Amino acid sequence: MPRTKERRKIDHTPSTPEILICLNCMPLYKRILADHRAGKLYSDFLKWLIEKDLYKVLEEKITIKKIAADFKNDTARVTKWIREICDDIFELNYEKPELFQKSGTKVDVDFRNYDDYCTFYTSLPVVPREFEKVSFPFVKAKVGIEWFWVKNS
Repeated sequence: MPRTKERRKIDHTPSTPEILICLNCMPLYKRILADHRAGKLYSDFLKWLIEKDLYKVLEEKITIKKIAADFKNDTARVTKWIREICDDIFELNYEKPELFQKSGTKVDVDFRNYDDYCTFYTSLPVVPREFEKVSFPFVKAKVGIEWFWVKNS
């Protein structure tokens, strides 16, 4: 009797520094989250990250230990907050897409890489044509890559 073999899922689990880099590439998203989710446990940490903006320059390696020491907190808590901030940005984008759609053409973009999938509502200056290459580094934390080609426009 033949046995069917199931395909192993290919899921991306981002590292904390990778999530931090994704957050730093879109500082506006951190500000939107800070304005609309003020009661969260990470609110002070998020405001501190926005205020300092000291991890914007990525010339030297950023470590969670250094961030935690600068914020005067433990690394486990900072790691948890960074992940929650990223997840809450995606959640807020799904709940209130108009906050992320300012000027330009309002679009909902579907990103797919193997078994990972993500939808993000945003505005683009122009809609890319079919088969063009598009970079959106913020979704790398969700799907594992930042470069995509347009399948349907």
